Amino acid sequence: MNNKNWIVYLVRCSDKSLYCGISNDYKNRLIEHNSGRGAKYTRSRRPVELVGISAEMKKSEALKLEYRIKQLPAGKKLSELLRKENEMTILRKDLQALIRDIKALEKKMGKLIAAVEKSERAKTTKRSQAQKAPAKKSPAQPTATDQVLNIIKRSKKGVNAATLMTKTGFDLKKVRNILQRTYKMGKIKRVEKGIYVGA
Repeated sequence: MNNKNWIVYLVRCSDKSLYCGISNDYKNRLIEHNSGRGAKYTRSRRPVELVGISAEMKKSEALKLEYRIKQLPAGKKLSELLRKENEMTILRKDLQALIRDIKALEKKMGKLIAAVEKSERAKTTKRSQAQKAPAKKSPAQPTATDQVLNIIKRSKKGVNAATLMTKTGFDLKKVRNILQRTYKMGKIKRVEKGIYVGA
């Protein structure tokens, strides 16, 4: 069973009082009210006639709306019921506008995807043409270790960590790691504490 087929209904009794209830089959519920098998309140106030119903909603929402309506004076009950109906109408219109916007976005996305695919095909064609021509090799960038070793090898008196940090822009931890690694590899040696030269 659909859980969004509950409605709140308002009936006017024979004594002009209003009764509010919820149902997932309001037509049968009206028959029950008029045959005396409905609510205790309407049994002695027959016949009842339907004044208004809400839009379909979940049972929990219907119970909350029914409670709100029952707290109101008689003059405001119908307007509260219809206010909920108006809110649902506004929500439906907003949803329809949102659906239209989504469809428009889907069309734009389709065009963008097609443009990107076309661009990718053009790039692939250019790449395949470029691969036929010999590629120019770009000079390799020296690694951090190479930079430190070059500075150390150029120095005759030796270099300390502070000088290496200044010349390379590396932090102390990075410089120390490089020094330790290259020292173990035998590429540099210590001439004094903290001073290194090329091996």
